[in-house]
Amino acid sequence: MSLSLEDQHRNARKVCMEAENLLVQAASPASAPEAQSEAVAGARTALDQAKGLLANMDSLVAAESANKREMWRAKVQNLREELRSLGVAFDKEARRIGSKEQEVADRAALFAGRGGVTGVAAAPTAEDVENNISLRRSTAAVDDLEARGMHMLGSLSGQKEMLKGAHKKVLDVMNTLGVSNSLIRVIERRQTMDLVWMLLGMIATVVILAVTWIYFRRK
Repeated sequence: MSLSLEDQHRNARKVCMEAENLLVQAASPASAPEAQSEAVAGARTALDQAKGLLANMDSLVAAESANKREMWRAKVQNLREELRSLGVAFDKEARRIGSKEQEVADRAALFAGRGGVTGVAAAPTAEDVENNISLRRSTAAVDDLEARGMHMLGSLSGQKEMLKGAHKKVLDVMNTLGVSNSLIRVIERRQTMDLVWMLLGMIATVVILAVTWIYFRRK
């Protein structure tokens, strides 16, 4: 028997909490490297499971009665935002752990090459290895900033749609109650200013990301 919408929402929240705990374990300096890798792998599985539950919930929300549909849409949207944030955290930890594993492999290759075998291509020097490690760290930092910027833009876009819906409902209520047109125009101007500030914030975020990318690229 298929689970109800409420049961799937409860399971999705539980899986998200599990993924969050695993990501905290992966980020903890007290965790061994093997434990961190296992925690990231477990978080990936949990996030995939949560995405599947979320897809099922989207189809079930449409079948709800009109008076419950909006409530469930809001709950599903909140869950989607939480899942998106966890995805950003997962990508960050996966890159960090992958970079550390590559550093270990590079150093191992360097020390193994120091034994030297005649006729074999020269192993990379310590300076080459450190330069490669520094480049990967810079790239990971830029990728992290880019992911955070995209997440911020996505959140702002979602908030804009929610505010537009709430604004329409408020105007409908005001019209029903006979609120004056002048007050409605004041509210509309305020919404326009809010939109302008939001766009300025998005532009500032893009500029900061571009400057950061250029800075790390030059290094």
